[in-house]
Amino acid sequence: MIRLISVKKSRGILFLLPMMFAGEAYPQSAAKTPAIEEVIITAQRREENAQDVAISVTVFNQEQIANANMINSSDIATYTPSLTVDTRFGNENTSFAIRGFTQSLRTTASVATYFADVVAPRGAVAQTSGDGAGPGTLFDLANIQVLKGPQGTLFGRNTTGGAILLVPNKPSEEYEGYVEFSAGELGSRRQQVVANFPVSDNFKVRFGLDQNERDGHLNNITGVGARKLGNTEYLAARLSLVWDITDSIENYTILTYVDSESTGYTATLFDCNTDQTVVDNPFALTIGSECVRQLEMQEATGQDGFYDLVSTVKTPITTIKEKRFINTTTWEIDENLTAKGIIAYAHLEGTNGSDIFGTRFQENVAALLGFGLPLGLVDPRREISLGASVVNPDFPSTSQQTWVGELQLQGVALDSRMIWQAGLYHENSTPDGFSGQNAASLLYCDLSTIETSDPSQFNCFDPLLGIAGGVLIFKSKTEFLNQAVYGQATYDVLPQLSTTLGLRYTWDETKGEGVKERYAYLLSDRQAPVFSRSTPEVKSEAPTGFLEFNYRPIDDVMLYTKYTRGYRQGSVNVASDPGLDTHEHETVDTYEIGAKTTFGGPVPGRVNIAVFHNDLKDMQLQIGYNSASSGPTTGIVNAGEAEINGFEVEAYFQLFEPLSLSISYSQLDTELLKQSDVDPADVERAVTEASGNPLSGQIAASTFVPIAAEGDELPYAPESSWVATLKYQLPVSADIGLMDVGVTYTYTGEQRAAASNSTPHDVLPDYNLLNVNASWLGVLGSNFDLTLFGTNILDEQYLTYVSGTYVATGIESRQVGFPKMYGARLRYSF
Repeated sequence: MIRLISVKKSRGILFLLPMMFAGEAYPQSAAKTPAIEEVIITAQRREENAQDVAISVTVFNQEQIANANMINSSDIATYTPSLTVDTRFGNENTSFAIRGFTQSLRTTASVATYFADVVAPRGAVAQTSGDGAGPGTLFDLANIQVLKGPQGTLFGRNTTGGAILLVPNKPSEEYEGYVEFSAGELGSRRQQVVANFPVSDNFKVRFGLDQNERDGHLNNITGVGARKLGNTEYLAARLSLVWDITDSIENYTILTYVDSESTGYTATLFDCNTDQTVVDNPFALTIGSECVRQLEMQEATGQDGFYDLVSTVKTPITTIKEKRFINTTTWEIDENLTAKGIIAYAHLEGTNGSDIFGTRFQENVAALLGFGLPLGLVDPRREISLGASVVNPDFPSTSQQTWVGELQLQGVALDSRMIWQAGLYHENSTPDGFSGQNAASLLYCDLSTIETSDPSQFNCFDPLLGIAGGVLIFKSKTEFLNQAVYGQATYDVLPQLSTTLGLRYTWDETKGEGVKERYAYLLSDRQAPVFSRSTPEVKSEAPTGFLEFNYRPIDDVMLYTKYTRGYRQGSVNVASDPGLDTHEHETVDTYEIGAKTTFGGPVPGRVNIAVFHNDLKDMQLQIGYNSASSGPTTGIVNAGEAEINGFEVEAYFQLFEPLSLSISYSQLDTELLKQSDVDPADVERAVTEASGNPLSGQIAASTFVPIAAEGDELPYAPESSWVATLKYQLPVSADIGLMDVGVTYTYTGEQRAAASNSTPHDVLPDYNLLNVNASWLGVLGSNFDLTLFGTNILDEQYLTYVSGTYVATGIESRQVGFPKMYGARLRYSF
């Protein structure tokens, strides 16, 4: 929410093109004196001026979201220094990282996403799903708030990195709405309809639809499956109801539905480790040469472009179907006490099928000769799969329902010198049944035959006689139970000095069940399946809280210092082997000082600064290894210690009446001080015990890869990043309308994506993006608004992910960022 200070509101101002920037947008007034606006946030579960809250926070309103062409989590991160994303499973299933606090595959979220004060629904743990800002959530919002640093005292789940609040527009007393059409490159087509109408004095309704389609930007050169990957196609609907039961009791209900289906994302093969021997990798005889052959073939045929890739999965797909019900009842008991109750239900179902590494190493004469096998066994439909995950028709990849209940009390006391809150929180996420996928790894298979629940249809061949490879039918269930009691109070010690104390105690429990049905092959002879079942369980509990002091030496300056204890729950990992299938909770101690200033004069503006230090204990980090029961898999271990230092600056300057400048900057210095106590020997023992085969244990140990080595920076924590926006309002007559143009430059520095000892490509290069927009609002005095926009207009080619498998498998794959895109949007408001 944005409130103007000393500015008369008008329809044109309400629809002014905002700054596409990780910070505030400042509309222009008709007055000669530039206006500074007040940004209202709900970071402490009540409406407050952002300048009065001792939290480093970035705010976007709906116009900023639209003009930046934000449709998914990755787009939010583009405009927010300190916020990065892991796109391993595509933009629909992106996980957030703030200030270096990451969510690895198969951990719980380090950054929680909330919609209307309710945490996003969980998905299954076999792959990253749920927990984020998925398709169709970024339309018709009042704002997005990115809260940096541990958040858990007042918000649902405890998280160590921060929280992202999606605040939808609430039904109002006005008859209003809009119809909007957008079109752009790559066949982009988007339609939105929003209508708000009061049914009576005490009952108001708001309804919205968002349909978005865009062709994929990744070119699959194989002719197998989809020709284009990375597309967008979703339909989202939202119904909001406000019922003023009495003058003091309000009931607010939200119903949402999202149906998204895309061709998903696949990594691109780009480098080969040709120095390996059979001792390093049992498939070194063929992988190295086949990797080189694929890259040479792509180059020779002109199919080696930055967005060209190989996918041989017959059904590349990512689907998300999500339903939510949120009901919030607020009762103003008296002027000093308010009670709020929240009941929410969500159901998330999704499927995923993708060629994980982007390889097509076909079975051929040279491959079989390398293993000393007769040529008559060659079947060119088969390829050696290092890791392909495909759909199983019998169950989805994730299917989870989540119930949330919360009771809050808010009040003031001691002659309004103290503001306090207290509450109870309950969240229970349960599976509908088994979910999972089929996977083939480290053997030759015709991948089209794996997309079935009938193993007799598998067409596979293993020259290593099942020592390392196989076909896996994996299904699992995971249940989460999270409960907490919390309280927080702010007391004005002096008119200029206040202190805040928050305390919380959390109980978390996670139960899992994993069933693995694995088929090994002696050459082309499928062996009897080996079944394994695991039922890991983890309970964790901890106190958390913070202590904060705020001091105002003058009215427009706030200085603060705070200490926060953060916590992220332990959990299970049913895809790993027993002994590696659980991890304990992590904790962080955060120390932060900051200043928030507002100033007038000939160049009014704001400057906010935060400096912080974090000590992490038992940090949850990812390892990779080849499991005898699962193939290439991911484990989660508790690292010993890590440290994060940094500072953030957000500044806004009204240079003169029609021109404004915004700058946001983040600097991070992170280091893994002590690696996990789990090492290759531990992995070898666990796999040997689980499989009964010492050779399988040795292979697992030889393929052990951590995501960060001791002394490395933490993953997805760029040393520096910044965003700058310049916005100019054109001097045209009001009869013509309001016209303005904006340009935004973003820089993301180098960031670690894999351990330094696992690949020479362990660090993602830095990159720059330039985005522009131009708006004509109230075209010729009408109700039409026209906006032109361009993102990544210099067509920067940049990376978002690397697999880190150069040493473990002999290949390296990567995922790439989105290319340039131009588009236009026409809105009719009523």
